[in-house]
Amino acid sequence: MLGEPQCSGYYVGMAQRLRFVLFISFLLAVALLCGCKHRARPKAVVVHVLRNLASPYGSDMDRRILEYQGDNPKLPSGQPIVVQSETDDYQQMLDKENNSESRVDVIVLDAADDVKSNPALQAELAKATNVCAGLQACPTNIPAIIPAHVTGVEREAAQSFVDFLQKKP
Repeated sequence: MLGEPQCSGYYVGMAQRLRFVLFISFLLAVALLCGCKHRARPKAVVVHVLRNLASPYGSDMDRRILEYQGDNPKLPSGQPIVVQSETDDYQQMLDKENNSESRVDVIVLDAADDVKSNPALQAELAKATNVCAGLQACPTNIPAIIPAHVTGVEREAAQSFVDFLQKKP
């Protein structure tokens, strides 16, 4: 009985230390778990490209699109850029391409004569970029047009793609 009060004091002290350590560990775990928030992925910007799939430069264009996508392009805001080719009839889509309801962000022509039946695109042809170097088609002029109705991040992404097409592979 003489040693019993000393032993119980020892166990009480150790139990209090253990509770304190457990409490601090719990607080650290809660702080760490609450501090780690899952970042939402930025939504991708899709660049819709109108081009002639049967073009003599079609396979080069396919290769350049794959190269561009392989570089994982992003806008300065961090949003990824995805290129999607429109697959409808090329000439029909060119003829009806003149309004802001269009889904097309970039138009890559085989030649400037392709838009002779569309006055709206003829007016935009003056601002077109020649992408013959990227498609290994020089000295042929291959105009790429970003229509005026394309604005904001879509225009920024479209311009990034056109800039890439201008560079030699």
